[in-house]
Amino acid sequence: MIAQLRRKIVWMTVGVLLLLVLLTNMVTHLSVVYTCGQLTEQLLEVLAESDEGVRGESQIKLEKGPLLGTLILDKEALVALTNTPLYGAELDRNGQLHSLTDFRGKMLDPEEAGVEAVIRQAVQRAPGGGKSGGFRYYKVEKPYGYYVAMMDSRQGLETLFSRHLLKVMAVFGLPILLIVILVSIFLSKLILRPAVAAFEKQKQFISDAGHELKTPLAAISVNAAVLRDELGENKYMDCIQSEAERMQGLIRRVLGVACLEDGGASPEQRVRFSLSEVVYQSTLPFESMAFEQDIRYTVQIQEGCMYTGDPTRIRQLMAIFLDNAFKYGRSGGEVAVRLRREGRRSLIEVYNTGQGISREDLPHIFERFYRCDKARPGNGSYGLGLAIAQSIVQNCRGTLTAESEYGVWTRFRVTL
Repeated sequence: MIAQLRRKIVWMTVGVLLLLVLLTNMVTHLSVVYTCGQLTEQLLEVLAESDEGVRGESQIKLEKGPLLGTLILDKEALVALTNTPLYGAELDRNGQLHSLTDFRGKMLDPEEAGVEAVIRQAVQRAPGGGKSGGFRYYKVEKPYGYYVAMMDSRQGLETLFSRHLLKVMAVFGLPILLIVILVSIFLSKLILRPAVAAFEKQKQFISDAGHELKTPLAAISVNAAVLRDELGENKYMDCIQSEAERMQGLIRRVLGVACLEDGGASPEQRVRFSLSEVVYQSTLPFESMAFEQDIRYTVQIQEGCMYTGDPTRIRQLMAIFLDNAFKYGRSGGEVAVRLRREGRRSLIEVYNTGQGISREDLPHIFERFYRCDKARPGNGSYGLGLAIAQSIVQNCRGTLTAESEYGVWTRFRVTL
């Protein structure tokens, strides 16, 4: 249990940190894209308003405000860095293209340059900035008509900074994540140290108390049996012996829970065995109970299901489920056991009609000492059976679920 709690703390810490990092990177990325978009638009505006358009202004001065201050960009270096050419289009008053040049003054064909749609949209819009496809453009009015400066934003400043951000995350993110995991493991041990000490004391107390109680209870049970033989039938002796046996059963179950919390099966206990055979053998002792209670008892076992673990624990698990199924079933009802393969795992189902479990009780049935039938405390149930079942399944690294319709049916499913 402590190991599971430690793992939860580690994964929760790492998960929260990863979420914060992702949110931070998302905000940073959006901020970078927005800022670079504004810079690109301002760059295009400066070039469009210059006398020579994209052919002039080798040093471009951008006023971006208090956050970035004044930026001076070298046009040649910018184009080489982003691998994105700048285009300038001269249009007459009717929107007809007069010329299209790159930043070096080379004449270009709009279709070959891939800016035909950009120019068409710019013609239809008022002067100012805009986007068309992957291009950003800025349109200004000139004495001869209009001038449109264009840049492919898919390879512009936004993409450049985004790629740089991803590289930084890749280079520094993995080592930082590893450090966080190691620190989380260390801190989880430190945080849980008092809980571990208290838990160990609790287990030791349960073990000591259980063994101390077993001896006098065994003596009481034996003496009651001797007195019964000497005195004959006596309801008081029967009551003493019955309650002593009941207490012995409770102590065995409490010690069983404490033993399961120490962990799963040891390497010596883990063997490869036929799960089909073990489940089938576990169902046989309950056939007489089904006959006595007039319950239809069906067993469907798929052959060839293998499992590596402790077969004794699987038998104990099946005994808990079947004992509950017959205890809370009804005469003329049904109990069904099924085992089948689902992919690489095995699914065990135990179904019974009868009392069922209410919606309020269902989330709590795997808690220790929790009993659904609180009005009948002396019905032989200690509220430990399903807690033991859950511990067994957890130690097998499987899953255990319960479904029920109150007053109609109950189904337990174990995936191993």
